[in-house]
Amino acid sequence: MVEPQTQQRVWDILYNYSVSQLPKLTRWTLADIKQAYPFHRLLFSDEAVLAARVERSVVTTMGDRLYPSLAKAIGQDKYNDVHTEHVIEGVANDAACNMIDQIVTELRTPKSRRANPREPNHEDEISDVLNSPGGGQTSRAVTADLYIGDFEGGPLFIELKTPLPNLDVAAESKRKILYFLLLKDRMGVTGARAFLGLTYNPFLTRKKYRHSFTKQIMDMDNQVLMGQEMWDMIGGPGTFERLLEIIEDVHRSLPNT
Repeated sequence: MVEPQTQQRVWDILYNYSVSQLPKLTRWTLADIKQAYPFHRLLFSDEAVLAARVERSVVTTMGDRLYPSLAKAIGQDKYNDVHTEHVIEGVANDAACNMIDQIVTELRTPKSRRANPREPNHEDEISDVLNSPGGGQTSRAVTADLYIGDFEGGPLFIELKTPLPNLDVAAESKRKILYFLLLKDRMGVTGARAFLGLTYNPFLTRKKYRHSFTKQIMDMDNQVLMGQEMWDMIGGPGTFERLLEIIEDVHRSLPNT
């Protein structure tokens, strides 16, 4: 993220989003908070309880509005073919599609109930899918949260998610990753890459990441980007650090902050 106009665009996205969310902080008064959450006062300030009260609503809109807009703006700093909610359509054979369903079903089934436990392994999964011949030809489509068609080496597909996805979200992300790679292969496109992109990492480091559903479903080394890894992949080295600086600057610029 080197272009000044990109940094200004990112600043504007962050500022406008934040301003749109500020009214949520005034829906509850401090008196309401003390009445509604009396025991929280033992350990937390009124302001902390108020923030926790509105966090879920804010986090939801971050996933729907903020992260895709940021990712697109940052991607456009380096690339031209950048889209959010981008539909990839193609034709694939039934056997390969059935293999994707089988992989996802096996991974989301508790190990204690599996006859032959499957572990997440990107190389094995892609081999199983791409080398499943037979069946009729079926039209399929998959939607990318972020798609960069002219990414170096081949098109890039990213599922933008917060770092603690539930089992259904993790499983659907795996399914979309495998379908994207299958469709691109059947189109004859080489070098395509696909990831679950976690927009931040509350565990701070990859080594400390412990969320069970992600680890149950995903090959963590080959299918998951965490926080800084994702933003730097989209915008180049140093993007995440610059993003943090812009966030701090926007925070200082907000009314009553």
